[in-house]
Amino acid sequence: MRTPLTQQAILETVVRDATATPDHRIESVTWGVCLAAVRSNRTGLASLVSHIAPLVAPDKPAEGTGQSAHQVAKWLLDPATTNTDRASLAMATVNSLLPAPNIENDAPGQNLLLSLGKGKKVAVIGHFPFVGALREACAACWVLEKRPKPGDTDAKETPHILPQADLVAITGTTLLNGTLAEILNCCREDATVVLIGPTTPYAPSLFTCGIDILAGCDVVDPGQALAGIQAGKCFKGLTGTRQTAWTRPGFSAA
Repeated sequence: MRTPLTQQAILETVVRDATATPDHRIESVTWGVCLAAVRSNRTGLASLVSHIAPLVAPDKPAEGTGQSAHQVAKWLLDPATTNTDRASLAMATVNSLLPAPNIENDAPGQNLLLSLGKGKKVAVIGHFPFVGALREACAACWVLEKRPKPGDTDAKETPHILPQADLVAITGTTLLNGTLAEILNCCREDATVVLIGPTTPYAPSLFTCGIDILAGCDVVDPGQALAGIQAGKCFKGLTGTRQTAWTRPGFSAA
């Protein structure tokens, strides 16, 4: 039986991985409507909590540029940052420190989940643009949302739905809003679990938390990506990035 996780323990593993890399001064912080970007060792992204959760007032910290990336990454460990744009900035900093995995082939989230979920029971945490196609390919598909759209399932049903799912796709923003541990604790041990989206950190310790695939993004052209963020684009419309999927060593999809 899997040992129950806490959100704080998960964040500690992520920050530990990030601060095990050489420290860098933050060269720049870019705020958009949907995303934050931090440039230190490389360019890291994270979704803005205030964009995802309309009830959260935008609060984009003025700090960051010129500071130690290690110190800003550690903001994630302060419970007061949970579900704030400060958490988004801290996670973008984590992503600017962690190296991208050496993966040759791109792995867009839609293609990955369609391949893994075909004919299976799939639960998706977060309403991604491709859920319509996913519903057509899967034996069953639940989209769990705090603000459900037509056809979605209220997130309150998560403890009842996730034990039924063969594949669970979780938005990386659950690292920011305090809900990832609760979700992982509801997953079957034999389920395939994917953490997905631009917020997802390539933190190897997450593989010890019950996650099988880290489907994040690598910024390959910072100029294009930052220009898009400043223009208000969300990740779907952003250029200068590539989506990659890092699989847990030894993982094999059933």
